[in-house]
Amino acid sequence: MASIMDDLRSFRRSWIHHTAMQMATLTVTAATFAVVGFIFLAGMNLNRLIVAWGEGVEISLYLKEDLSPEKTDALKSILEHRSDLTNIRFIAREMATEKFKTQMASYSPGLLSDPDFANPFPASFRVALKGGVKTDNDVKHLEAVAEELRLKDGVEDVSFGQSWIRNYSEFVSAISASGGTLVMVLILGSLFVIGNSIRMSVAGRRDEIEILELVGATSSMIRRPFVMEGAVTGGAAAILALSLNFGIFAWQLSKLNSSLIFARLAAQFSFLGILQIAGFVIGGMFLGALGAWLAVRSLNDGWAASQGARA
Repeated sequence: MASIMDDLRSFRRSWIHHTAMQMATLTVTAATFAVVGFIFLAGMNLNRLIVAWGEGVEISLYLKEDLSPEKTDALKSILEHRSDLTNIRFIAREMATEKFKTQMASYSPGLLSDPDFANPFPASFRVALKGGVKTDNDVKHLEAVAEELRLKDGVEDVSFGQSWIRNYSEFVSAISASGGTLVMVLILGSLFVIGNSIRMSVAGRRDEIEILELVGATSSMIRRPFVMEGAVTGGAAAILALSLNFGIFAWQLSKLNSSLIFARLAAQFSFLGILQIAGFVIGGMFLGALGAWLAVRSLNDGWAASQGARA
């Protein structure tokens, strides 16, 4: 307990003597962590959208016009015996036509009562993948299943919104890859910033470190205050970053909720959970401690004495 109090007093002394440098370090580190948090939050919500939309993705199997009831039943049996398909429904031509007329009624009121309106819609089956389409592998599986069903006897064509599903999946994959690279660069940058701050603290306490070395202090006794300083700085920066992320998230969410077009989209978004917040703060403390340790790992190896000799 006494050693922890000593470390805290050392941290307080460092802030008093190097207030401007410590504030600059905290600000830069918090901004860096805020970008990391934004990337993580964006990726999490993009994946949430995939899950939400993927649950509604269906494959439409359009049947040939002259397909007999027996072949229709045989195709239905094939679909029902597949373990990867669910929610299998048969849509008759008349049902598809009535649905189309209902949807178009507000745009063309006379369409419902037009006796010359032809029925261009074929009968079809609607099926969905079990578990929905949530990952890039699910998209590939969906495409493979669609191509396989296209070859079934009596199937004229298959559709499942190929274009937007593939494009959205590729977009999310590209964002994840570029985001991961950027996060690694930012983490390395945060280690450098915190490490540089700790080096300044070490330089300002050179005489104290030299005395500790001469009296035989252990490595952990000398390095621990600086490592703790880095951990506290990293933790505080993570908390500030989360506060900034939450403020921006709440502001953007209110903007989406104010628009009827995006209200349903906004319902899919959420901020980080308690465990994720705790993990983010702990991760910030770990990075701070790691950056500090990298800066002081040579202490108690005659560092202070060698610096004094150079002076």
